[in-house]
Amino acid sequence: MHDPLVRAVFLAQLASTLTMGGVIWFVQIAHYPLFSCVGNSEFAAYECRHRSLTTWVVAIPMLTELVTSGMLIWLRPEAIPVWGAWAGFALVAVLWASTAWLQVPCHGALSRGYDAAVHRRLVATNWLRTAGWTIRSVLLLWFAWTALGQSERSHDNPEEGNVAGLKIGDRAPDFSATTSDGNPVRLADFLGKRALVLFFYPKDGTPVCTKEACAFRDSYDKFVQAGADVIGVSSDDEASHQSFAREHKLSFPLISDTTGALRKTFAVPKTLGLFPGRVTYVIDKEGVIRQIFSAQFASDEHVRQALSAVESSAAGNGQ
Repeated sequence: MHDPLVRAVFLAQLASTLTMGGVIWFVQIAHYPLFSCVGNSEFAAYECRHRSLTTWVVAIPMLTELVTSGMLIWLRPEAIPVWGAWAGFALVAVLWASTAWLQVPCHGALSRGYDAAVHRRLVATNWLRTAGWTIRSVLLLWFAWTALGQSERSHDNPEEGNVAGLKIGDRAPDFSATTSDGNPVRLADFLGKRALVLFFYPKDGTPVCTKEACAFRDSYDKFVQAGADVIGVSSDDEASHQSFAREHKLSFPLISDTTGALRKTFAVPKTLGLFPGRVTYVIDKEGVIRQIFSAQFASDEHVRQALSAVESSAAGNGQ
């Protein structure tokens, strides 16, 4: 989902559907069953007020979901099959029909006074909406995961490049930066001398990023022996990097890419257009890209893929 409009529409639908999924389960399990606990004399006033306030809560997400589900049929994002777009829209139609023909009449009857039979019918028929929004939530999360997988596979395939067209076999773009310990670093510093593993990660201290950094730390000696240096890059400032490196005893430098310039130079994408991507480049000592690996959650695999590429490159150079 690289198109900004498609991405915005999909994320709006995902957010609205997950919101309604959470609301409907609360209503089904807690809110509707507790109607019977309201005194009969106060129930009519309570129901009218409840219906008015609930409308304010659900109107925006329901309308957003309706509009975006129709737009996804028209936009046809690659991560959502045709049947998926139409199934999603059909479920929205069922949810609106159920609301209009089953739940609203029950609320109308209850606004005239509590009726146990009507209350039971309301709770029973609302299971249709609960199931509908649950299915939609699962489908959209699956499509989101599919989109993430497509993004990752585009970097794993040597024949495909990243957003800027970088691919295995290309010369890496030159860069100039300063590590968190104050040392200047450029790609030119490594040319003719050492290979470079440049791994971009989202944020210091988060679970997956910490696991990845520690995995590179634990394998650092193997990279050095194979003729490569390792550098980590994120948008965290120098103080954060220094604390992160000190806490986890990292044996390699970190670059504070606070402006995103280096991430832009290497065209590291955002996952679903929101979260900084996790991409590792292996650049040989001639400045040629030998590996591009992108996976948001497979932190250990970044290290394994990078070490394999470094060792293969070293073997090819007779080291």
